[in-house]
Amino acid sequence: MNKFLPAVLIVLFVLIQISPSQTVENYLKDITENNSREYMKSYLQPFSTALGTSLGGSLYHRGYTKGFPRLDLGVSMAYVMIPDEDRTFRDPVLGSVPTIFGSGSTGVNGFDKGGFLLPVLHVNVGLISSLEATGRFTKINIDYLGDLLIYGAGLKYGLSDFLPLPLLDFSVQALYHKFTLGDLMDAGTFSMNVQASIDVPVLPLDIYGGIGFDNSSLIVKTAEIGGNNQDWGNLNIDGENGVRFTLGASYTILFFNIHADYNIGTYNSLGAGLMIVF
Repeated sequence: MNKFLPAVLIVLFVLIQISPSQTVENYLKDITENNSREYMKSYLQPFSTALGTSLGGSLYHRGYTKGFPRLDLGVSMAYVMIPDEDRTFRDPVLGSVPTIFGSGSTGVNGFDKGGFLLPVLHVNVGLISSLEATGRFTKINIDYLGDLLIYGAGLKYGLSDFLPLPLLDFSVQALYHKFTLGDLMDAGTFSMNVQASIDVPVLPLDIYGGIGFDNSSLIVKTAEIGGNNQDWGNLNIDGENGVRFTLGASYTILFFNIHADYNIGTYNSLGAGLMIVF
């Protein structure tokens, strides 16, 4: 039964995201018919930042690298907390109106969500010379957003041999994610971090943390929105991501690892993962 836990978790988290009401395509169609390019950019700005925060989260749970052919396989996710101030923005004509995460009676409505969560399948594979490869993937349908496809890859390099400190392990890591939302949106996120971990004596527990940096950009293909479209071309919306600090704990027993962390950045987030380790 345990081997099916990652798949079960993905289904549960997808169901949490489902909303039976409007879709983002409906709202974007409304914007192109009744509002401006700047309105759409401000409406989607928090989504670009949240996406960058989510894909840059839960990337690691230890400071050391694995050697070939050892690996971790499972599911990871980051729950991004949307600040209240980013659930609305100020339009020159309408005043305070909702962003995609807000809700209200003025302007184009949002989805009234205080958080954003995406689960991804996650694998770490040990290579040679202190190198470790990471791959991530998910393909799901979230009713209020649509068909999401995410894939990412990166490398991690162990520094423990160069920094021989007792009990501490160090690594550096860099990854790139690609995101598509049907034919409506494309996004890319680049993340890098310096990470460390320390073993807790006696217990199969590691305390880990690090400093990272995320850079994200979202492209909205307005020609694909449909309706009475003004065809503004592709809109580029850069996420307001930046430096991120992480602190977490990782527990391993037999062939299973569970870990969780808290991330402080432009948007704060909670990361977690469940892995089968080999």
